[in-house]
Amino acid sequence: MREIALACKIKNEDIIDFLHTNVVNRIDFCKCVITRYCDDNFSYLLFACDEMFAFACEKILREIIIEYIESVYKVGYLKAKIKNPLSNTLPFNAYIKILAVFDKTTDENALSNIILLNQTFFVDSFIDFRLAPLKKHWNNLIELSSDNLMFFNSGTFVDLIRYLLNTMDNIVYKVKVICDGENFSVYNMKNKNAKITKTAECHNSMDLISNILTSCPSYIDIYVKNVENSEAVSFLSNVYTNRLKIYMRN
Repeated sequence: MREIALACKIKNEDIIDFLHTNVVNRIDFCKCVITRYCDDNFSYLLFACDEMFAFACEKILREIIIEYIESVYKVGYLKAKIKNPLSNTLPFNAYIKILAVFDKTTDENALSNIILLNQTFFVDSFIDFRLAPLKKHWNNLIELSSDNLMFFNSGTFVDLIRYLLNTMDNIVYKVKVICDGENFSVYNMKNKNAKITKTAECHNSMDLISNILTSCPSYIDIYVKNVENSEAVSFLSNVYTNRLKIYMRN
């Protein structure tokens, strides 16, 4: 029996919340027993599985820890460092999300080599003390943004976002979105001949945009009842231009 423990300080329990939520459906094939508990100082997420599934279990846990660092911690780090008049607007938040996934291969390669799950893995301590080399790389992105602050105050800001997207490798072939007000059902096709599968339910514009930017699709199909009422659809149309099609629903 292989046992793996993830932990963080009680004040950072949101990290364990993220890991727990994202691991449950992806690790069920490993026949894991999953337990969560807290003591006075730490919150723990414990896994126990047969040795034959240990490698696969560790791989999935490592991927989800990396997802947290990329999609939550790195986004917060970039947002705190990049100062501009458009802070907290949808275009600015989308720009931060693009920067967070812009060079994700570099992040993933670096993190995969240093996340070792041989004993209790304290996720918040790892983030505090082992990310210095990556933060230097992220700081280069921040300097690039500072050098181009003029884009944030001009009509070419969307052009900057579009440019960054066009330089990134596509991860999935197509994303299909069905809109119902500010609720969005998201489906992905990994390649042209793949079966389409539901991947997310998004409940606001930024959640949808973040999901799509993370997927880096070649094409997007959006089904709407009224395109003019959706800030997300309007923004995505401007950014993805001829790679996005809008279909009207009854």
